[in-house]
Amino acid sequence: MIKRLFAAAAALVSTSVTAGEMPPMVWAEYHACKYNEGQTPASVADFADSWNAWMDSEDREDYSAAILNPLYRSPPTAVDMLWVGATSTNESMAAGQSAWRSSDVFNDWPASDCSISMLATQYAVGSPIPENVMTDEMVVAYWYCNLSEGSTIKDVYTAHSATMQAGAEAGAVQESRIIVPRQGVPAQFAQYDFMVSYIHPSMAQWGRNVDQVWMAGVVAEAQAAAAEVFQCGEAIVYTGSIIRRAF
Repeated sequence: MIKRLFAAAAALVSTSVTAGEMPPMVWAEYHACKYNEGQTPASVADFADSWNAWMDSEDREDYSAAILNPLYRSPPTAVDMLWVGATSTNESMAAGQSAWRSSDVFNDWPASDCSISMLATQYAVGSPIPENVMTDEMVVAYWYCNLSEGSTIKDVYTAHSATMQAGAEAGAVQESRIIVPRQGVPAQFAQYDFMVSYIHPSMAQWGRNVDQVWMAGVVAEAQAAAAEVFQCGEAIVYTGSIIRRAF
């Protein structure tokens, strides 16, 4: 499935720029890790401060990052934290990795046992959540999805955008990403084509979005149309915060 999706995505990249129907593609890295012995969430917070200072000293203004912790996943102890970083180009991501790996701060990373280190591309769906609305306890739900036969990521974007727009009109405060795996794809992902993430600014808002919009039937028509294009099954949920925003 992954090879079929890559072919569809390659065709999409070559055509969508002129069509103007897709948002800019973003490169993202995902590292699902266990804390080193004696390390805790407080250790990660301290590291984030020193890492941000190093990033500032390197004039790295093109990288956004979030640190997330498992909320609902099984087994919950398989991962202590998920690092998500994003840049606008693969070159920027690669250059950043090179600088990071040769830096002093690299050796201070408190969670070096990572079961997943995946590079992906993603497309933003929905209006960005304002910074003054986002909290340090945002919720990110990742859904594993498959394409319907003959569908493309462009079709997914069109259908999912319609669903997100219907949700926004019904009062949902959220944004989303369509995530296409590239390198380092974990074995448990092999049966799926892509992921869809839903980002909620707080735990309470996540609950309201689910109760008053997604489970209330107000976007059922848009969801039914999207189901003709793609289907999502398993999901995992994290909570955490954005620790750096690209300028």
